[in-house]
Amino acid sequence: MVIDSTALAHELRRRRVGRQALVESLAASAGSTWLPGEIKQVPSSLLVLAAMSLTRSDAGG
Repeated sequence: MVIDSTALAHELRRRRVGRQALVESLAASAGSTWLPGEIKQVPSSLLVLAAMSLTRSDAGG
């Protein structure tokens, strides 16, 4: 499933995982990523990795 950065940031906030700076950076980005299934069924650890990947690609790294 392809998910945009805003929806991913919302889910991380809902689950209360990830650093606040990561979630804020993610919410401000305009990227999207692929998740292996519905967002509510994906483990939090994979959501954090997806968020890190999206914010890193926005930073140019």
